[in-house]
Amino acid sequence: MIVAGRSLYTRLVMRVGIVLSISSAVLLVAIWISTQLAANKAYDRILSGSALQIAENTWYQNGAVNVDVPLAAFSMLTAGDQVFYVVIDPDGRTVAGDPDFKPEIPWNKLEDGPLLQDGAYLDTPVRMAVIGRRMPVAGDHPWAVIVLAQTNNARMSFAKSVGTRALLVILAMGVLTLIAAMFTLYQALSPLKKIEAAIRERDLNDLSPLSITVPVETHALVSSINAFMQRLAVHRATMRRVIGDAAHQLRTPVTALISQMELLSAQHDEEGRRHHLDRLRTRTRQLGALVNQLINHAMVQHRSDTAALESVDLAQLVRQEMADMLSHQERLLDLAMEAPEQPCLIMGDAISLREAVKNVLGNALQYGAASFLHVQLERKEAQIELCVIDDGPGIPEADWERIRKPFSPRSGERMGASLGLSIVEEVMRAHGGQLRFGYSGAGSFMVVLSFPARPDGAA
Repeated sequence: MIVAGRSLYTRLVMRVGIVLSISSAVLLVAIWISTQLAANKAYDRILSGSALQIAENTWYQNGAVNVDVPLAAFSMLTAGDQVFYVVIDPDGRTVAGDPDFKPEIPWNKLEDGPLLQDGAYLDTPVRMAVIGRRMPVAGDHPWAVIVLAQTNNARMSFAKSVGTRALLVILAMGVLTLIAAMFTLYQALSPLKKIEAAIRERDLNDLSPLSITVPVETHALVSSINAFMQRLAVHRATMRRVIGDAAHQLRTPVTALISQMELLSAQHDEEGRRHHLDRLRTRTRQLGALVNQLINHAMVQHRSDTAALESVDLAQLVRQEMADMLSHQERLLDLAMEAPEQPCLIMGDAISLREAVKNVLGNALQYGAASFLHVQLERKEAQIELCVIDDGPGIPEADWERIRKPFSPRSGERMGASLGLSIVEEVMRAHGGQLRFGYSGAGSFMVVLSFPARPDGAA
């Protein structure tokens, strides 16, 4: 069952939008902080410069501190701000400026140069520049102190103006970037719609590979689809072949069976009825054998593509099949099986292998093996060979290739579909092995099944 989840396009757009939003917020905060620092630095320099101009016009004469405040010192400051100043002599008396403006003086730091600090005056936040000018007097604090203060309206307005413009630019660029990302993602995902359209437009019977140009990122997806359709085509062809073969092979015996039943019903004497009844039994057995072979053949074809390979001990499998088949034999035969003491391991499908061994042994018992049947299992380098040897007439060399194919004409008076050895051939092909015919050193006919040994050995 396929469950439709959230749209991949929507998820990607949301993630891009989240990343852009976080990036814009971080960038805006960084711009705001840097703007504040830049504004403070610029306005602090102006404030310090104005305070220095007042300090340069402050002197000591006739035992008193004198000051001549130049107008240019205040002209540099922003008109939109309130400005306060005070000049204090070494005794702490106000020489000039606002007498109510009495900030705390850091006497011990005055010799370090202009001091900049935040404060408040009349409940209004201000920025102050504190400068000390040494006077020729004795005492712990020989300084005339100039304090120039300015409200923060101008610098806040400047920072707000720059931040607002930056915000507008960031928002505009973010929206444009998001639109561009949405368009890019739409274009990037369009090959999926192209693949969908190519599959949807296909005829139900068309399982040929997709032939379209796709990006590298979706090439693996299209390759997997093509491989899946190829497997479907193989399975469908196998199914059609099995159905066609069954229909073709069953038509004649079923027709013969019906004819025998009609002839049996038309006979009135006992001898004729017995004759047709015997033929009916024979036809029924032949039909059962044919159906069984067709089913086994279809099973082997199906498992050759679907069954998972596992480690199989071929010696044990052959030994079990021989015990099962020979337990029903009433003939006296010279039976023998030679196999190594260690397991003969191969990678294969045990069910298909058992069917192949059963067919080889069945053919030897039914059409050969007049007096003996020998089975030899041996390892030759990277191969494990199973040899079934009997003293029957064998198969003529001219027919060795023909009998590998299903439904090949049978020699003599044999009845059936000739599927036994074709099943063996199918199993050997699926296991990377080989079916061979030949003769032993004593001249007896033998069927050889050669399998690749398991890579890690026979132990």
